[in-house]
Amino acid sequence: MKLNNMKLYINALRPILHIQSREYTDVCKKILFEVPEMDSCAFLQGLGAIDPKSQSLLKECSLQHFLDMFREEGYERPTAIILLGVSEEDLAQPAITARLLYIAERTLHCGGYQATVFWVSDNGLAPNQLEHLITLLPYDRPQQVDIETFLCSYAQQMNFQISEDDVGRLALELKGLSFFQIKSILNLAYVDKGIVTWEDRRLILQEKKQIVQKSGLLEYVDWQSDLESVGGLGHLKLWLEKKAKVMQRLDAALKAGVGIPKGILIVGFPGCGKSLVAKTTATQFGLPLLRLDVGKILGKYVGQSERNMRLALAQAEAVSPCVLWVDEIEKAFAGGDGSGHEVTSRLIGQFLTWMQEKQSTVFVVATANDLERLPTEFLRKGRFDEVFSVGLPNKQERYQILKIHLRRRNQYDPTMNMAKLLDLTESFSGADIEAGVGQAVENCFLEDCKKFVSEDDLIAAMKDITPLSKALQNKFAKMKEKLGEYNVKPASEA
Repeated sequence: MKLNNMKLYINALRPILHIQSREYTDVCKKILFEVPEMDSCAFLQGLGAIDPKSQSLLKECSLQHFLDMFREEGYERPTAIILLGVSEEDLAQPAITARLLYIAERTLHCGGYQATVFWVSDNGLAPNQLEHLITLLPYDRPQQVDIETFLCSYAQQMNFQISEDDVGRLALELKGLSFFQIKSILNLAYVDKGIVTWEDRRLILQEKKQIVQKSGLLEYVDWQSDLESVGGLGHLKLWLEKKAKVMQRLDAALKAGVGIPKGILIVGFPGCGKSLVAKTTATQFGLPLLRLDVGKILGKYVGQSERNMRLALAQAEAVSPCVLWVDEIEKAFAGGDGSGHEVTSRLIGQFLTWMQEKQSTVFVVATANDLERLPTEFLRKGRFDEVFSVGLPNKQERYQILKIHLRRRNQYDPTMNMAKLLDLTESFSGADIEAGVGQAVENCFLEDCKKFVSEDDLIAAMKDITPLSKALQNKFAKMKEKLGEYNVKPASEA
């Protein structure tokens, strides 16, 4: 864990340092370790003045009364004023703002007086009146080497052996969690069987699932099917299978100098398997699947949307390694007029900057139906590892899709002649074929409970379906033309 440049900022008399974290105990320990020469006192919102070392309550008081303690003259030593869990709304209250301004002005202009305010909060916003006095100080979560050291120390303390391979793999899975969360998981594993091994990865996944569920900004998606449940899309599946080998052996891959996979953008016709691929990718990689719904990110107050996006991306990193699914990304980041468009533009910039610069093992799978509405920035190299286009399935792919959906309903007959059926479904998407199979099975059950549907049953059901490619013929033609313009790599084999 690092608080980069903290001592530099203190010596430069920066009056308020904003540490973006909820890990109050860890942050207090770090501050005390970095600046042992400073006197220190902390305020915990809702409780009062506390001892930053022991976290014990010193005095019940309001934030206003707490800050009044630092208005007197004559400090012989620099002082650290630590504010824990105080919101930007609290800081924006006139009485609080006035006291912080007073402390800051004395630090900057009064010789012999130095008080540094540490505002510890996960909120990224600063009150306008104090913005010029606040310096952001990102708080890095434990890195892999820190976690490996912690794991070895824990094993020694609890008197059990843990293999070097398990240490490396578990440390990678535990990245993004705080030491408090890590120790809670290790304690659970130890109490269960007196040892910690790679098998305890399930406990890590359970903890990460809870983190996501408690936040409400991301959705934790339970999905079991792998790429075998996807018909066709041979090029895309082969590409994902190669990336899966990297993600499944990420610790060894990183040591060998292999770059962390960033993600993939899948564009093309609706109903052709984009969302299914996004979900099965997580299973193929052996990672948890998170879904980003931008509708949940948008807030009604100024700056709230940007804050929610930052928190959502931070949560994805805390749960990493994981797959982050952004469905219909062109709709997710579609803005209206005026202020709505400005907010959307900022969210796009925020998301793309994160995609460009992220070092975490968050593999992003984004899907888009409408290239015309997709901001061109998403197609720029460096954001995604690759961009694939999906179209209507060819004859061989339609055969695979039919087999998958018939098997899923226990209706597959290997002796069935599907020649006419494959010709009839030439303009069908995978979703159209699935609907036809489902209708045929239901019709047979309602008529005479036949065990297997026949090709004639399937043909009759398919004839009742108007494929989306015909219902939206002009739109599909424009999409095909647009895909050609961008020269996007096809997901299917020729």
